Amino acid sequence: MIYDRQNTLLRHAAMVLGIALIISCIFLTLWLRTSIKSLEYRLGNLQQKQYLRMKEQRNLQAKRDNLLSFASIDNVAIKKMGFSFPNRNKVFHVKERI
Repeated sequence: MIYDRQNTLLRHAAMVLGIALIISCIFLTLWLRTSIKSLEYRLGNLQQKQYLRMKEQRNLQAKRDNLLSFASIDNVAIKKMGFSFPNRNKVFHVKERI
Protein backbone atom coordinates (compact mmCIF):
# COMPACT_ATOMS: atom_id res chain seq x y z
CA MET A 1 0.00 0.00 0.00
CA ILE A 2 2.80 2.38 0.76
CA TYR A 3 4.22 1.71 -2.65
CA ASP A 4 0.91 2.56 -4.33
CA ARG A 5 0.60 5.75 -2.30
CA GLN A 6 4.11 6.92 -3.29
CA ASN A 7 3.45 5.97 -6.89
CA THR A 8 0.22 8.01 -7.01
CA LEU A 9 1.95 10.95 -5.33
CA LEU A 10 4.67 10.84 -7.98
CA ARG A 11 2.06 10.67 -10.72
CA HIS A 12 0.18 13.65 -9.29
CA ALA A 13 3.40 15.63 -8.87
CA ALA A 14 4.46 14.80 -12.43
CA MET A 15 1.03 15.79 -13.72
CA VAL A 16 1.07 19.09 -11.84
CA LEU A 17 4.61 19.75 -13.03
CA GLY A 18 3.65 18.92 -16.63
CA ILE A 19 0.62 21.21 -16.51
CA ALA A 20 2.74 24.00 -15.01
CA LEU A 21 5.32 23.46 -17.76
CA ILE A 22 2.68 23.62 -20.49
CA ILE A 23 1.15 26.80 -19.03
CA SER A 24 4.57 28.43 -18.67
CA CYS A 25 5.39 27.52 -22.30
CA ILE A 26 2.14 29.12 -23.46
CA PHE A 27 2.89 32.32 -21.53
CA LEU A 28 6.45 32.35 -22.83
CA THR A 29 5.20 31.99 -26.40
CA LEU A 30 2.70 34.82 -25.93
CA TRP A 31 5.37 37.04 -24.38
CA LEU A 32 7.75 36.37 -27.27
CA ARG A 33 5.07 37.16 -29.85
CA THR A 34 4.12 40.43 -28.16
CA SER A 35 7.80 41.37 -27.89
CA ILE A 36 8.29 40.70 -31.59
CA LYS A 37 5.21 42.77 -32.49
CA SER A 38 6.49 45.60 -30.31
CA LEU A 39 9.89 45.50 -32.01
CA GLU A 40 8.26 45.43 -35.46
CA TYR A 41 6.21 48.50 -34.52
CA ARG A 42 9.30 50.35 -33.30
CA LEU A 43 11.21 49.32 -36.43
CA GLY A 44 8.39 50.66 -38.61
CA ASN A 45 8.50 54.00 -36.78
CA LEU A 46 12.26 54.21 -37.15
CA GLN A 47 12.08 53.39 -40.86
CA GLN A 48 9.48 56.10 -41.33
CA LYS A 49 11.70 58.61 -39.51
CA GLN A 50 14.66 57.54 -41.65
CA TYR A 51 12.63 58.07 -44.81
CA LEU A 52 11.60 61.56 -43.66
CA ARG A 53 15.21 62.45 -42.74
CA MET A 54 16.47 61.26 -46.13
CA LYS A 55 13.76 63.27 -47.89
CA GLU A 56 14.69 66.35 -45.85
CA GLN A 57 18.37 65.80 -46.65
CA ARG A 58 17.64 65.64 -50.38
CA ASN A 59 15.59 68.84 -50.17
CA LEU A 60 18.35 70.63 -48.27
CA GLN A 61 20.98 69.49 -50.77
CA ALA A 62 18.83 70.74 -53.64
CA LYS A 63 18.37 74.06 -51.87
CA ARG A 64 22.12 74.32 -51.24
CA ASP A 65 22.90 73.54 -54.86
CA ASN A 66 20.40 76.16 -55.95
CA LEU A 67 21.93 78.79 -53.66
CA LEU A 68 25.46 77.97 -54.83
CA SER A 69 24.63 78.05 -58.52
CA PHE A 70 26.30 80.70 -60.68
CA ALA A 71 22.97 82.26 -61.63
CA SER A 72 22.03 82.73 -57.99
CA ILE A 73 25.42 84.20 -57.09
CA ASP A 74 25.27 86.58 -60.06
CA ASN A 75 21.76 87.60 -59.09
CA VAL A 76 22.80 88.37 -55.50
CA ALA A 77 25.93 90.22 -56.62
CA ILE A 78 24.08 92.41 -59.13
CA LYS A 79 20.85 93.14 -57.25
CA LYS A 80 21.83 93.18 -53.58
CA MET A 81 25.47 94.22 -53.64
CA GLY A 82 25.34 96.58 -56.60
CA PHE A 83 28.05 94.93 -58.65
CA SER A 84 27.99 95.27 -62.41
CA PHE A 85 29.85 93.73 -65.28
CA PRO A 86 32.71 95.94 -66.43
CA ASN A 87 32.70 97.31 -69.93
CA ARG A 88 35.83 98.02 -71.96
CA ASN A 89 36.01 101.63 -70.89
CA LYS A 90 36.15 100.78 -67.16
CA VAL A 91 38.92 98.18 -67.34
CA PHE A 92 42.39 99.16 -66.10
CA HIS A 93 45.39 97.17 -67.15
CA VAL A 94 48.15 97.02 -64.55
CA LYS A 95 51.65 96.16 -65.56
CA GLU A 96 54.04 94.64 -63.12
CA ARG A 97 57.41 96.30 -62.65
CA ILE A 98 60.37 94.08 -62.45
